[in-house]
Amino acid sequence: MVLAGSLSYVSITLLVLLLTACESDQSSATQTLVLPERLATPHVTDQMQVAGLALVLRDEGGGCRLQVGKTEPQLWLKPMAPCYFIKSPGSAQAQVYRHDKTTSVVAVVGTPVKGNRCGQEVQGVVIKGGVVTPSAYVMQGSVHCVDHGLQNFQYELFAR
Repeated sequence: MVLAGSLSYVSITLLVLLLTACESDQSSATQTLVLPERLATPHVTDQMQVAGLALVLRDEGGGCRLQVGKTEPQLWLKPMAPCYFIKSPGSAQAQVYRHDKTTSVVAVVGTPVKGNRCGQEVQGVVIKGGVVTPSAYVMQGSVHCVDHGLQNFQYELFAR
């Protein structure tokens, strides 16, 4: 019985020492963490090949910029960065809509919301005869995610 009482006393003492040590560690752990800022330099968020052209999306200071090949000028898109090309459902390939024999349309999602690579703005990129033009129409108000794809009627709105 004396041995059990001694063990109990020793275990309580060790528990108090551990709790005291944890409290002193917590005071140093309450320092505010510094979150990384947006990268100051432009960086690539997505890229693809369509109609023989290389399309590259860049995050430039929170804006979404489209580069076609190595040419200048680059085109600013309405969705905010990071922005990504909409992919075909179940595929890692960007979804390409063939409007007619000479016109293709891809979609870019941006203006991020909660979720993995989801955004509340989608803008089309129209490729016709080697000329790339951002669509005048921008889908807003719904959440679209990269991996879910779009319907053909949505691509038709971009092609107008």
